[in-house]
Amino acid sequence: MALIATMMSYFLTLSIFVLQINNQLVIYLYLILMVLILIPVVLLTIFSAFLFIWNGLIVWRRESHSLGNLLTLVIGILLIMMPVLFNLLNHYLPNNKIVTFIENVSYSCQNYLVFWVLAFLASYFLTKIVKPKYNKEYAIVLGSGLINGDTVSPLLGSRILVAAKFKAKQLVKSKKKMILIMSGGQGSDEKLPESVAMKAYAIKNGVPESDILVDDQSKNTYQNMLFSKQVIIDNGLDLQKGIFTTNDYHVFRAAGFARLVGLNIDGIGSKTSKYFLPNALIREYIAILVKHKKFHFCAVILIIIINSLIFIS
Repeated sequence: MALIATMMSYFLTLSIFVLQINNQLVIYLYLILMVLILIPVVLLTIFSAFLFIWNGLIVWRRESHSLGNLLTLVIGILLIMMPVLFNLLNHYLPNNKIVTFIENVSYSCQNYLVFWVLAFLASYFLTKIVKPKYNKEYAIVLGSGLINGDTVSPLLGSRILVAAKFKAKQLVKSKKKMILIMSGGQGSDEKLPESVAMKAYAIKNGVPESDILVDDQSKNTYQNMLFSKQVIIDNGLDLQKGIFTTNDYHVFRAAGFARLVGLNIDGIGSKTSKYFLPNALIREYIAILVKHKKFHFCAVILIIIINSLIFIS
């Protein structure tokens, strides 16, 4: 959100500056630049519904037929249906104030969600750009479930390999060794704790056993951070000289949990398949909205109140 606010303030300042110059050529060049920036945004907005449906069909074909994997398909259909619905209502109930009120509230809420989508995407790209320094004492590798109850999945394996790669690169660049903390407990459908399988996977991929610690109790991201923090303290490591690794779409939300338990550390993410990324980002976005549901609930109530005052006047 801070990044979006900063960009908007820069845009406003630049616009005022251009107008104050009052040079026709500069104004024309500025307008051309704005158009070039806005064209892809407008096109993406117009075709977003079809892109969501296309992505949803790909995910449905390549992944399991779960409710979560239907997200982009459902959102795409809703984006098409909402304007159609209001056009029909306005056609058969012209100048109906109730329909107008509902339409205004719906689009206001949609714009509110779009703002937070932009804030979330900005944070996602920021985590891709900003790289941690090679001076870390530890890396927490977040678990994500095992295949068949005992096998590290490609998704989880990518998290481990990113941590191992950072560890190896740090050793070359700064000669500083780093400990990997495998974090993950045993689920009801798993034959062993995730962290144990993760440790074996890391050793198989060249990480010395002596450089691996485990948290075998955590069941979610919050506990990953909380229980790993205790492992860090117990082994005399500096709490603030670490990183965590997860998938790129999960870095932003995981960083929130890290700070919640007192770990002021950044994350690095492994790449997600391009076809699955939109679905994964939307699920993360929804999870973040739910985490701050009271704030967003109050915002929606405020939107309804503002539209009610317009409706009454």
